[in-house]
Amino acid sequence: MAELAAETARTFQYTLKELVTFRMVRLNAKLTTQAARLLKNHSGLTPAQWRVMFMIHDNGPMTPARVGRLIGMDKGQLSRTIKSMVDTGILASTASEADQRSFELHLTASGQKLFHRAMPVMQKRQARLMGCLTDEERAVLYRAFDKLEAVTEEPGDFA
Repeated sequence: MAELAAETARTFQYTLKELVTFRMVRLNAKLTTQAARLLKNHSGLTPAQWRVMFMIHDNGPMTPARVGRLIGMDKGQLSRTIKSMVDTGILASTASEADQRSFELHLTASGQKLFHRAMPVMQKRQARLMGCLTDEERAVLYRAFDKLEAVTEEPGDFA
């Protein structure tokens, strides 16, 4: 047991700045704050509403479960976000053609209009974020995201 602790101490010599999770959480907080400010000023949307809206706009009507899987939002936040969007007339729900026990969400005319109001500023933001990277850096970044996402889905013994 003492040998394992000593080995762990020798191999775990990362600074906080080198920890992937720390860096990603910090970057995510900054990106979300920036998105919240831009969306509030240009459309009144929240980042969570924008993600739901973007997913439905790009993929067409879909069930809440599918939206949640695709954007990785927890069920509680997704439920609250969808409820607020239905209550404000951004989204509407209809019975699913594939499964009458389920329902699908779609953007209303008001939701489409709001999407097109927010999209230009979010496209400019994306261009600015990606513009600071070379084509090669962008490719490496996306490959790294894919690898990190894959490793989080693998079972692992971290104890």
